[in-house]
Amino acid sequence: MVKYIHVNLIYSKQLMKQWKNKMTSIYDKFIIESNKIEGINRDPTAAELKEFRRFMLLKQVTIEDLEQFVRVYQPDAQLRDRPEVPGVRVGSHVAPSSGPEIRKELNALLYHANMHESNPYEIHVDYETLHPFTDGNGRSGRMLWAWQMGGNRLSLGFLHLFYYQTLSNSKRQN
Repeated sequence: MVKYIHVNLIYSKQLMKQWKNKMTSIYDKFIIESNKIEGINRDPTAAELKEFRRFMLLKQVTIEDLEQFVRVYQPDAQLRDRPEVPGVRVGSHVAPSSGPEIRKELNALLYHANMHESNPYEIHVDYETLHPFTDGNGRSGRMLWAWQMGGNRLSLGFLHLFYYQTLSNSKRQN
């Protein structure tokens, strides 16, 4: 009996290690893809991996969680919740003006994400439209999307899954 339990514990530890390695590999690939979208061509840093793991384990996401994520990925960026913080323009998109409304809208967006009232596609589009930070919005937006998707569903990568979510959502709107 003791030998059986010991063998089961060893086997369980091996399975957990394999699962952890698989998830780390998926996370590595996701961060690499997310960085490449931003023109950053390097492996994730230890700090980025650690922060990604921390974020993925959250039960609910707060503005403070996003700020912590952005501090690791884009240290000089800040939340645009004060009027004196510069606005953001991305291509032809001009994000809403900086000020207290940014915090209010981000809180509402996170409420819908935390309550699962909106799908990851909708939350991501709303987040990127709001562009709540001076920089790091792409990677933090994809992080929020990944959190909503759950770790096990990331193996295909952001672009692949988001492409199909876009098609699915466009059919619903027509």
